[in-house]
Amino acid sequence: MSLIRPPVSSPPKPGVSATRRQLCQSLLAGAAMLGPGLLPLNASASSSLDLGSDRDLLRALVKMRGSLDSALVIGWLRAKRFAVSQGRIEPLCGFLAAVFSRFRQVSEELFEAIVLEITHYTDLETGALLDRLAMPFAGHEVEVPAFRFGPASTRYAVRLDEEEEFEPEPDSTQGAFSPAASVLMTKSIHRERIYAGSLYLRHEEHGRVKPKDSDLPGMFYKESTVWSAPVDEVLDPNLTRVDARVNYSAMTSWRPWMHMGDIPGHTASNGFGARARTIADLPEDFLRYTRELHSDVLEDPEAVLDAFQG
Repeated sequence: MSLIRPPVSSPPKPGVSATRRQLCQSLLAGAAMLGPGLLPLNASASSSLDLGSDRDLLRALVKMRGSLDSALVIGWLRAKRFAVSQGRIEPLCGFLAAVFSRFRQVSEELFEAIVLEITHYTDLETGALLDRLAMPFAGHEVEVPAFRFGPASTRYAVRLDEEEEFEPEPDSTQGAFSPAASVLMTKSIHRERIYAGSLYLRHEEHGRVKPKDSDLPGMFYKESTVWSAPVDEVLDPNLTRVDARVNYSAMTSWRPWMHMGDIPGHTASNGFGARARTIADLPEDFLRYTRELHSDVLEDPEAVLDAFQG
């Protein structure tokens, strides 16, 4: 899961700080191992996209993660999460997530997306939906909150630094994941390689959270993605989106719902995911849990996104 940026009245240029109202989380990120025989990124056939330019590097990522037009796009992620404290690593839970979004180009250097994320926390062995969880190192059991965030606005650029203000929405579980806080976010896109006909791009996010209540500890979130797709499709000027896969890795502070107090440590996650052409292409267990908890999203995700007021 990632930090989804809230809307602003006028988007700042990439690399310039801005203040906005909300903080969200979204999904999809990772790390991939690339084998021998890698080619330079520019060792591809000529096309309308020049991957050596920041403008087209951004457009390539948007084609892999979203869409160059305003059509609905869907992606999913399956991952495992671990608790880490003073050199000890203990299994914590699995999670299964999907993001529903629409993208639009704001400028040559910036895209904005309206995003809705649904995440389900699951048992590592059985895959069953969790409502309670025993926390490693702490010796207590906690209630696992349902996670639904959005619709909200997030932005993409080759380099983007922003300062945000987050306030949990009333009648939501947002406060279980972060208190009211100021958040400094850094995002970046990096050129990787072309290998065996596929293009690999890496997207980084790093959030530093300073709660407004000075008695609460600071928090952080660090996420990496490696997106891959056939390079010929990414470079095809007639395609606005491509079928892509993603590998995900992340580290995050203990969340408030974990009630870890002064126990030193954080969580670490890794997983994989892909684009879904339709709702029916989402994992069966994600569909089952979402029908139970968020049936409106599966019935009409576009209507849910349309409800967003920036």
